[in-house]
Amino acid sequence: MRSDKSRIHIPEEESEEGEEIWLISYSDMMTLLFGFFVLMYAFASSKQGDAEKVKEGIAKSFGGAYIPPYDKLADQLKQQGDKNPILKSIDVEKPKDGLEITFRSALLFKSGSAELMPKVKQTMKILARVISRNVDNAEIFVGGHTDDAPIHTRRYPSNWELSSARAAAVVREFISQGYDAKMLVAMGYAETRPEYPNRDQHGKPIKVNRVKNRRVVIKVVAPGVVKQATGSSAGFKRKNDPKLGP
Repeated sequence: MRSDKSRIHIPEEESEEGEEIWLISYSDMMTLLFGFFVLMYAFASSKQGDAEKVKEGIAKSFGGAYIPPYDKLADQLKQQGDKNPILKSIDVEKPKDGLEITFRSALLFKSGSAELMPKVKQTMKILARVISRNVDNAEIFVGGHTDDAPIHTRRYPSNWELSSARAAAVVREFISQGYDAKMLVAMGYAETRPEYPNRDQHGKPIKVNRVKNRRVVIKVVAPGVVKQATGSSAGFKRKNDPKLGP
């Protein structure tokens, strides 16, 4: 009799366990659905400039790793530098709000000129493509900088005109490669923001520092900084662009 009771009791336990398993599966499904709707809401309600923060938060919430697009962009530029001597000579820095790519002016322009040298155009094409592939709808600030040596020509009365014209030349090249003009800004700083002292304590020019201060800085930031919320599609024309290919 005792053995009969034990045999009757076993299927009852199995039945209860089966019900618990079903409830666990249902709970998991509801949790996943809730997470999915939270995810959709986060993307729908976030501003363009906060998109990467949302992605980072979601990745951490689900125990995953998040790689910022600027890190990927920096790696891609390093790889391209192995093939391109101009990109090999650039300086890349990663501030909190984006990526800064610095070209020394001698790589891009002849002395006193704001016309890009022919060999640079292919480099700008590669740069535009790499930025587009790694940062969605990237917005770009281009800043021109000079040293403190004055310039007096008919075309460039001062370093303000020269630095602005050089920044604009880079922007025009990006546009010619298919980049949306609304995502670009050109700025000239003349000699007002040197990286290194142009002169020593006795007022004598430091030639090495002057060379370093003559530069063009391309800063890549997330969308929402340059472009106003007009509702129009922005970014890089990757498809159907014969200049850049697939």
